[in-house]
Amino acid sequence: MAFVIRAAEFEALRSAFSRCLHGMSRTILIEGGVGCGKSALLHAITEHAADMGATVLSVQGRSTAAHPPISLFQQLVAQVPAPPPGEGPAGATAALQFSAALPHVAENGAVVISVDDVQDIPWSELDFLLQTVSWHRSRRTLILLSHCPHLRHRDQPVKTELLRRPNAQRIHLGPLDERGVRAAVTTRVNRPHEQWIELLHHLSGGSPLLLRALLEDLRDEDMEVRPTGAETTSGPLGMYGRAVVSCLYRSGASAVELGRLISVLGDSATPELLSGMTRISPAVMDQQLEALRDSGVLDGTNFRHGSAPREILADLGTLQRNELHRRAAVVQNNAGSPTTEVARHLLAARHAAEAWQRSALRDAAETAIGQEKIRLAVRYLELALENSPNTPDRIEIYLRLALITQRISPAATEIRHLTALLSAFHSDKMPSTAYDGLADLLFSYGKIQEAFAVLRRQGAESSAADVRAGDHPSIAWLWAWYSHHTDQPQNDGQAPRLPPPDGGGAGPYGATALFQTFEGSFLFGERGDWAAAAENLLEVSTLSDSTVWSMACAIKALVIADRLETAWQWCEWLVKESATRDAPGWQAVFSLQQATVALRQGKLAAGLDCIRLVETVITERSSGYACAVETVLAATHMEMGRYDEVARVFAKPIPPAWEKSIYWLSYLCARGSFHLATNRPHSALADFLRIGKVAERTLVDHPTLVPWRLYVAEAWLHLGDEKMAARMLDEHTARDPGHGGRNHAMVLRLRARLAPPHRRVGLLFRAMDELLASGDRLEQARTLHELGAALRGLGHDSWAARARAAAAHIARNCLPDQAVARSPAPERVGRPGPAAVSAVGTPCPVGQKLLTRAEHRVAALVAKGLTNRQVAGRLHITVSTVEQHLTRIYQKLGIGQRADIGQRLKSLPA
Repeated sequence: MAFVIRAAEFEALRSAFSRCLHGMSRTILIEGGVGCGKSALLHAITEHAADMGATVLSVQGRSTAAHPPISLFQQLVAQVPAPPPGEGPAGATAALQFSAALPHVAENGAVVISVDDVQDIPWSELDFLLQTVSWHRSRRTLILLSHCPHLRHRDQPVKTELLRRPNAQRIHLGPLDERGVRAAVTTRVNRPHEQWIELLHHLSGGSPLLLRALLEDLRDEDMEVRPTGAETTSGPLGMYGRAVVSCLYRSGASAVELGRLISVLGDSATPELLSGMTRISPAVMDQQLEALRDSGVLDGTNFRHGSAPREILADLGTLQRNELHRRAAVVQNNAGSPTTEVARHLLAARHAAEAWQRSALRDAAETAIGQEKIRLAVRYLELALENSPNTPDRIEIYLRLALITQRISPAATEIRHLTALLSAFHSDKMPSTAYDGLADLLFSYGKIQEAFAVLRRQGAESSAADVRAGDHPSIAWLWAWYSHHTDQPQNDGQAPRLPPPDGGGAGPYGATALFQTFEGSFLFGERGDWAAAAENLLEVSTLSDSTVWSMACAIKALVIADRLETAWQWCEWLVKESATRDAPGWQAVFSLQQATVALRQGKLAAGLDCIRLVETVITERSSGYACAVETVLAATHMEMGRYDEVARVFAKPIPPAWEKSIYWLSYLCARGSFHLATNRPHSALADFLRIGKVAERTLVDHPTLVPWRLYVAEAWLHLGDEKMAARMLDEHTARDPGHGGRNHAMVLRLRARLAPPHRRVGLLFRAMDELLASGDRLEQARTLHELGAALRGLGHDSWAARARAAAAHIARNCLPDQAVARSPAPERVGRPGPAAVSAVGTPCPVGQKLLTRAEHRVAALVAKGLTNRQVAGRLHITVSTVEQHLTRIYQKLGIGQRADIGQRLKSLPA
């Protein structure tokens, strides 16, 4: 390659050799940086000289600095024949032996003496060599010396002394230009892409050594097409990285140290920072930096490719790397560099023993959070936590870490960080300023009793009005009923109190201040008001660490208000947003809520997909959040008729944390429903009654949120005790605010079982009206199934068949095909799911007979092409009422668009 890329220089050397053959001795100094091709050029010209019959004597300057050293003349003497006996003095030194042997060697023709890395040879030896040759000036001798001007291993006037001589010549080897790079590449690749020439010129810095290494790393066929872009900074270039390391070692100890420092500092490396990290004098450092730039290793104060610093740092031991990173952190902190740079070095060194270091890590974590680099922020905070003493700062770090770790894994937050915080709380090591943050976390994870214990510690007599709006947004849905249901009016001047330490029922405990918050208004007024408040919150909120649980709370409010489709859409959007933000923990939270909504809507296959996503994130069964996951999974399998799968879920051991979580209530509900479905009503009753006890103890006993009395009533009906069933229904109704919806439909369905036959149909029709508005497809199927039985009991076989067919139609739409095919209903099913209902009859849409008179009038006018406003004017009702009628019409007729109403009405029997 030297002939190709250094053609002009090689021609100059060949010309000097030709003159040497004619008796003109020459001394040529080949000068250039490390890796510029000096040695290759020496080898090429000496090979040419040997081919021309010259005697070639080669010396390596590095050998003189080896251990043990081999001097210049020792190397020369080893290559020449010994002088005839008697010509040299006895016991002569190697220098004198060579001086005596040189005339005899020169008699055979031209002599070429090649000395590589002359800067490593003592000036005394080199000077004697030059003097020896000058004594034989008439002889045909060519001296070739390669020299790196930046590597002054010894203080010697090589360049100055040589160029003073009349027969001396200097050849400078600079970096290759793009033409030189192209010439070198075309020796390997026929038609390299032009962008590869530019890229290789940049990465090699014009160094032939680095260029050869790059060509070894790259495939020839890849260089014939456009670079992909990955090669510019981070691609795997092992030979190139090792070549850079070799250049550093060839450049001396100072260059090696600078290379290591630059590798540690990365893009932030500056001469000032480097000077602060090393004892190398500024003059020497500038000289070494310039040498490394000339060698193509550096571009300014940075390496040209990421593989170089990786190789350099890999060459160090762990202790050496850590020490360099610690020094870098100190220097950058003193220089006022960004805390992200300081924290990067502290993290690499696993060192944060001093207060300023932990402060830098915490600041860098906040910056990383702002940049959505959550995993990096967690690593910063975990390092700060490892080295933090037991001070209030440690608790603050724990709280912040717990909050942001939820983005990655809510279960991990609960198991590790929340447990540690509770331990600090119970051991009185937590400052009171952290109580609010801890209470928020506990309420978010459904740990109601622990949360109340924290708030009691703040002060049992403290006013709940002191709680700022928004401090506890995620608990509003749990405390809602305290202000709504009280046995005695609240005094205007009396602040509501927290629950008593024993959790007993010593009277009503209001939390009216919490309902002055926006989120706390969810369960006041009508169900439409809850939904509007929840949607408003979702629309104005941006997903973040501080709003994620408020937004989850708002979705719960939408579900409570039976706005299932709206809740589904918000869940779907929040799951996608969480995925975009690389927050799998948030994704799991909203996917679990989406699975719950899907269960209500009868989207069982979609619900299973949501649960599978959650299971990839929530992998620790010991967390309370895992209780919620397995509960929804079991309920979904049960509605599909997969009782073996449900049994497997409930056969698993129950971690202690589950029974301390609010999600335990849902687990008991699902397990009790499974007991009913498999003809074990006594076990079901025990689970449902246990729900009531836990709800009372944890102060969440509200019929809108935990309608456990309805479950108990159903269990009593299975046991044949109608009196106890009626009592439970009465208790539920007495405590229910009477907002209607799904729970009220369940009450009507259960009361229909207790009512005389002639009243059952009316109650079930009323229940269907509520369910059609709620969107609960599974409960619709159950109610239609019972409606068919009630109609048949009255002798209305035609209507009964239509009701049961409609139930089967809904059930088949809810179930995946494979579930319908393999889901036999158990012999006794108290709450028939779609798998059971689907066996009733063949699918058919709900007929015209199930449309009310008002709905039929609206449908007929819409079929004629009237708009909603025109229909409202014609029937003297509001537009909102028309929209509600249309929603039910779509559901009953099994259609999805307005244009299908006319055709559907025509196809129905009169």
